[in-house]
Amino acid sequence: MDNKDKITNEMRETIKRYKNIVISGEVGVGKITHTVEAVQDNANVYYLGNPVDYVGKPRPKGYDKYIDYIISLKKDMHIIATEKEILSFDFSSMRGDNAILIIDEIYGRSAEQFEKVLGILGIEKLKVIIIAGCLKNVGRLIRDIDAAVMLIPDGILLIEKEFAKKICSVLGPDPQVEQAKLFN
Repeated sequence: MDNKDKITNEMRETIKRYKNIVISGEVGVGKITHTVEAVQDNANVYYLGNPVDYVGKPRPKGYDKYIDYIISLKKDMHIIATEKEILSFDFSSMRGDNAILIIDEIYGRSAEQFEKVLGILGIEKLKVIIIAGCLKNVGRLIRDIDAAVMLIPDGILLIEKEFAKKICSVLGPDPQVEQAKLFN
């Protein structure tokens, strides 16, 4: 078994075990790629896009090309990519049927999207995986997260909920909240 298969298997087992998961790791470690590979056998997978990365910058090659890349990873994945689609989609209809929602980055989302994500985390029988470049960006969501995964080149580090809460408190306030306070 090569390293890619090892990581995918570890991710798959973690996704089976927990409902709401945060997957974090440095740029280029494969957060999206390994996550989608781990849910490859699931038929009911949704992807909630975000045109910005974990520091609020536009995707380097453009959002449309990034979405094309995501689609190439799993052809039957349902893509919800625009603000309008995100805000109008009825996520409560996704209960059961082994539904999985991958939320690509929480940073840079509008207040309306963020509130929608908070509601999504409470939907029973819907597995939610949030991709976050930095755990600091999920500080306001951490109470609803069951586990955090730090993806590293050699595998994954599973961080239990209480320790993830402590990490978020040490990292400080969510930079997006602090930035919003400057303009209010």
